[in-house]
Amino acid sequence: MTILVSLTEFILYTCFGIIFGSLILFLVPEDKRPQIIISKKVLFLAALFIPLAALVPVLNTADILNGDQNYWFIFKNILFTFEVGKNWILIALLSLALLRVIFAKNLKTNKILIYIALFITLFMLLGYTKSSHAASITEWQGFLYHTMHFLAVSIWIGILLVVSWFSKNYNNWAAFLKWFTPVAVTCLVVAVIAGYFTMQIDINSYDDPNASVLQEYQNGLIVNYGQALLLKHIFIISLVIFAVLNGILFRKNLNQTSFNPLKWARIESVYALIVFGLTAFMGQSWPPHQIYSLVKTYGASPMFTTLYDGNIVAAIHDSDTLKMFNVSFRFGLESYLLFGLGFIFMVITILASTKKHSTFVSSLSALLMVVALYFGIMFGIQ
Repeated sequence: MTILVSLTEFILYTCFGIIFGSLILFLVPEDKRPQIIISKKVLFLAALFIPLAALVPVLNTADILNGDQNYWFIFKNILFTFEVGKNWILIALLSLALLRVIFAKNLKTNKILIYIALFITLFMLLGYTKSSHAASITEWQGFLYHTMHFLAVSIWIGILLVVSWFSKNYNNWAAFLKWFTPVAVTCLVVAVIAGYFTMQIDINSYDDPNASVLQEYQNGLIVNYGQALLLKHIFIISLVIFAVLNGILFRKNLNQTSFNPLKWARIESVYALIVFGLTAFMGQSWPPHQIYSLVKTYGASPMFTTLYDGNIVAAIHDSDTLKMFNVSFRFGLESYLLFGLGFIFMVITILASTKKHSTFVSSLSALLMVVALYFGIMFGIQ
């Protein structure tokens, strides 16, 4: 069920991105963007899948709490009394309103309808973030930080997805980059700052209230949530590299008739979707608030136990107290070699992009960079 819920959450992220990206691009003059060919069917499906995807966590909660009681009774109780249920009702009602606006004949040219659609989509996003984990354990901070993070990512990646996969050509690409680059940079800065504070809430240790954020991050590597968080952060490095290539370094190549910026934008979008996928998996994994209880109940992450040859997991299992077993790092030769290899792959990524214009070599070396950095970090765990 966890995989299914993670998949539906990935779909939800993608749908929000497509809707935000499309509506914002509709507001941009045609001479400042490529020609976008996105049918109303795509927007209709995106608006339809958001409430359907958001319903799966509600069903999952009902399945967990069902027991021997009537499933329909439990479902109705969650729907009208739980935060996740009430917010789903809001999302479902707003999606109906959004679908009505999308069906309008002149949506793509009528700015009033576009702003209404953006307003509705924003409130749908608020309905989703209101029931997030960070929002549920703080008064307002988690809701605010998660909303800022999710909105910034949806705008940045949404525009990128629509332009890279639904553009008929790459006319006006220089004019497009002129406004999109500062928008992307702003969204990235907001996403990083808000994401840090959201992470601070999500990985806050209940076992050791005095632990630093860094120590909480390290301890989180024992469980699936922390593993996905680490991979997400490393993949973001690759995403930012391609963003810099597309937004800055490739500008001088736009006059070359053989250069196609769309294929590079698609590579960036693929890495963005990987980050979406990892975020969705994190959303359905137990946050590392109580590492010891998680390890004793569900076990450590399979990725952690495969790569770590120490005794910290066994010590947690065998301990009858809440004695602290902190994860620490001591990087040896093999870790430094892997970090060096990761740096080499990063250089290859940039050179293959700027000198050879090879999408295959560039994307492959970026992936190998992620692998090298991940193994370098994991091999340094004591």
